Amino acid sequence: MAEPRVSVIGGGPAGLAAALEGRRLGLKVDLFEKRKIGENIRCAEGFIDSLRLLGKPEAGVRFKVKEAILKVKREFRVNCESINLWMIDRKEWQCYLADKARSAGVRIYENCRITPELLKQLQEDYDWVIDASGVPSVTSLAFGFRDYYRRHGAITAQYVVEGDFSYLGDRLKFVLLPNYLGYCWIFPKGRDEFGRETANVGIGWFQGERPGESIWRELDRFVEREGITGKILKKFGGIVPIRLRQNLQYDNILLVGDAAGCASPMHGGGIDLAFITGQLAARWIATLQEKRGDFSREVWQLLGPKLEVEKRLCELWMKAGFDFLDGLASFVTRDYRQITPWFLLRNFPTLIRELRAGMRFWSGLTLGDWTGGGGVFGIFCPEGVFFLKKLVSFFIHFTGGR
Repeated sequence: MAEPRVSVIGGGPAGLAAALEGRRLGLKVDLFEKRKIGENIRCAEGFIDSLRLLGKPEAGVRFKVKEAILKVKREFRVNCESINLWMIDRKEWQCYLADKARSAGVRIYENCRITPELLKQLQEDYDWVIDASGVPSVTSLAFGFRDYYRRHGAITAQYVVEGDFSYLGDRLKFVLLPNYLGYCWIFPKGRDEFGRETANVGIGWFQGERPGESIWRELDRFVEREGITGKILKKFGGIVPIRLRQNLQYDNILLVGDAAGCASPMHGGGIDLAFITGQLAARWIATLQEKRGDFSREVWQLLGPKLEVEKRLCELWMKAGFDFLDGLASFVTRDYRQITPWFLLRNFPTLIRELRAGMRFWSGLTLGDWTGGGGVFGIFCPEGVFFLKKLVSFFIHFTGGR
């Protein structure tokens, strides 16, 4: 039987992953990129292996993130040693993957923009089309759902700033905004190809009215508050799709990466999920003759538990006040100095209700297990044990030691 012929649209993480995995499995793969691979990178370049399926990137790693600074009302330190999180240079990484794909036999066509009209031709010329074209996807233009990404997307505004960020070392900084509006960040990037020390400084706006120019004003206020005075080398922004589409297959087209809407609803990161969905599409095509299945269902089965936990925590973030989020950060970072019996009393129902989601989130980040977080025994994790101790202390205090 002839090898399936597959066209991949897009030379980002999802498209390159699909091409590499497709060749490994014996598919004939052609990849079409509208620019040159590695150009027009529009993300903060933090790579988190949230499902623990990928490991350390093969190229472009600048440093392993050892700690994060999290600011709510107070600043906390989050130990990231057990989290697979790296700062990378995406251009270097993607160019490496492209060279690897070419060596494996993938034909790559750069500066080749696929329009809806050309998409129809690809559908006729190839057995399968993997759409990793980003936002809006070519498929969305052809099938009429372009508006989906705007309705279910976060808005970002970002600067690449030249300056002295040595005070951060191997740390990232996050500053939460109230009511799930989003967060600001500072991601040091080390020295660029010209020897300049830089950082990505940005803001992600997750819900509410489209902010328009106000998001840039908010970013400028954040830059001023943080005392960042370096030269702005680059300014960019855009939509990050944070809701996975239910339907990921249109005729012989499979949606992956941003085209599928698979970025995290909690923080907007999605390099790892893009890569994984690209791989999954290639595997699904390669094994289609052996089994009958639904591509959309397979993606949801893999990503669903993680997205469910993150969505639940986002709902909590939206409803809870900043005092509660500040206290919750104390649990996450194990900085228990400010957790009082009265905080537990005021928030007891919410803490009980959300404890399992919190444990599942931490279990997912550190172990790649987003399904259970230890099940009923998860209460015996360090956070759960501390929570029980705090409850006991509270009741002792409340009863006057009786």
